[in-house]
Amino acid sequence: MIQKFQYFKPSLGQSWLLVALMIVGSILAAVVMPHAPQSLQYFVMMMIPVVFCWWQGDNAQFAGERPLPINAPHFGKLHPVLFFLLAGIAMLALNVVVEPTTSFIPMPDFAKKVFEQAFLDSPLWDVILSTCILAPLLEEFLCRGMMLRGMLPQKGARKAILWSAFLFAFMHLNPWQSIPAFLIGLFMGWVYWRTHCLWATIFMHFLNNAVSVITSRIWTDLPVDASLMDILPPTQYWITYAGCVVVAAVSLYILYEKTLPAKVSSPVDA
Repeated sequence: MIQKFQYFKPSLGQSWLLVALMIVGSILAAVVMPHAPQSLQYFVMMMIPVVFCWWQGDNAQFAGERPLPINAPHFGKLHPVLFFLLAGIAMLALNVVVEPTTSFIPMPDFAKKVFEQAFLDSPLWDVILSTCILAPLLEEFLCRGMMLRGMLPQKGARKAILWSAFLFAFMHLNPWQSIPAFLIGLFMGWVYWRTHCLWATIFMHFLNNAVSVITSRIWTDLPVDASLMDILPPTQYWITYAGCVVVAAVSLYILYEKTLPAKVSSPVDA
């Protein structure tokens, strides 16, 4: 059953359709189960595009399409453990580097209410399940495992990564998150292109979201749109920021030098 997904290779238009189905799912979940745990609402929201992918994959397999694996890890000269360590360090550092971009667009009031409900008002188990488990698994499956994988052989790496990052930013439906989500999406798309490892982007997504959950639970007196600059004194913040720039640059350089684009860029027999 799971193998059917690899027969569906979404085009750009079909990727936009997946985002539209996700939006329909969010509306449906809010209307049908307004008082349900956010993790259940999120699961319902994401299942609509996931089921659509399975259905399209079933049709493509029946039509004789060749599959394109969703996960076929290739880490070049790096040991998998070292690769995951470097990718995780790069993600945490980049999370700090891109954080100032949230100041470009003020957080809308509706987004503040959503974030307060998601991170502060909901039980911790619900926040962890929805934000740290379901979101990395399902969003990476759709954005990298389906959309990016489908567009890579059709549009080439550069356009496919750009479009998948844009769709990833758009699907958050929050302009305040759009720029950092786009930049982080570029990095995760690049990693998927280099390694064809979906678990790598899931891991990085988990780290990114876990940091948000931890900081929101530790500094509960700060507004939901607070940044690291609001937590650290100015001198300490800029020292930390400069250090993260260096760490991110070094980690990215090593990843670039030691890995090669995965050869799984066109339909192959799995």
